[in-house]
Amino acid sequence: MKKPKPSSPISCSAETIAHNQDLLTEILIRIPPKHLLKLILISKQWRSLISSLQFSHYHSLHYQNRGFLTPTALFLGIGNYYRPPFELPALPLSPETRVPVLDFIVDPHFKILQSCNGLLLGHFYYNINEGLRYFICNPTTRKFKMISLPVSQLGSLRAVNLAFDPVKSPYYKIICVRKFLSPNKRFGLYIYSSKSDEWDSSWISFRANEYIRFDHGVFFNGIFHWNSNGRKSLRFDLENKVLKKIPMLAPMFQAPEGSEDEDSRYFGESRGHLHLGVTYMPLCFKFNIFEMAADYSHWFLKYCLNLDDTMKAFPDLRLPVVDIYYGFHVLSVIRSEGEGSKVVILVDYKAICYELKDGILLNVYELKQCPETLNRCPLNYIGIQVYQYFETLSCV
Repeated sequence: MKKPKPSSPISCSAETIAHNQDLLTEILIRIPPKHLLKLILISKQWRSLISSLQFSHYHSLHYQNRGFLTPTALFLGIGNYYRPPFELPALPLSPETRVPVLDFIVDPHFKILQSCNGLLLGHFYYNINEGLRYFICNPTTRKFKMISLPVSQLGSLRAVNLAFDPVKSPYYKIICVRKFLSPNKRFGLYIYSSKSDEWDSSWISFRANEYIRFDHGVFFNGIFHWNSNGRKSLRFDLENKVLKKIPMLAPMFQAPEGSEDEDSRYFGESRGHLHLGVTYMPLCFKFNIFEMAADYSHWFLKYCLNLDDTMKAFPDLRLPVVDIYYGFHVLSVIRSEGEGSKVVILVDYKAICYELKDGILLNVYELKQCPETLNRCPLNYIGIQVYQYFETLSCV
């Protein structure tokens, strides 16, 4: 009778790891999401582990940098059009970025409303039988979930917002804002939690001015912040369910010399910093980026950029003019822990990425509109919305 061959040290180590879930988790959380999605095919055990809420949370904790994830691309939208507007679906922010395709979403006629740390909130084209249908999806894992709004006869729907921080919790929340049918500027706020998969039984009533843009906000540090066309806006602490005011920047505050009026404003967030990017008229390549103070008391000038000399690298560029306005707008501000913070601007169908500290040109993306959107949504009329993309394994 032959004696069984002794196991090699390598095979023993592999077997030990395979049967020790804690050790296997410690190894797998170090692997980038795009590679992990291939590893789920190895075994049912690996699929179950990698697809779990707890693992996705551990993975986010490993890849966070001082409490924040780093975006790797920017999704593009245009106006109220429900199809991808450009031949380039997203702008990669690094050479190694593999931009995901949103072809897994069940209905191709959709619009992205918000991006929040790896998840997208969107809705489908209005259907007279079903109304507006909302969804949450993760472009990295290609997972998708429909969201039913709370049934209410109180007023009209103003906005649906997404609040998610995978570093703090694997669960997300959705905020639904309704305007009551009364003259006293009252609104109602409803909250959904993915942990319970239910809307709260009670809602929050509050007063607000019509100029607050509940459909345009950002979430960070446990607080949702709304943009505003007036001098005041609101922020909402989801944990404590408390609303507080935010001062908005006064028109033409610290505007560049020679400016006569503001042209556009960008409202966004990066690594826990709330930003306002302002461009000015007469149209030029000078613009300011302001940051909100940590105590929400005021805005201060963070970056003042003059890209006139840098733009000479584009001799064929159609510069913004009043009668044929091709647009010059801040699309996104992306902060980093070191010196590599970036700003992406739009001008003449080009998205141009600059290093913020010295105004060094990093990348240029040509934005060719798809033929079916070109006539219906000209870029110089409606403009582009940008949604940051984060690679995460977060569950929906």
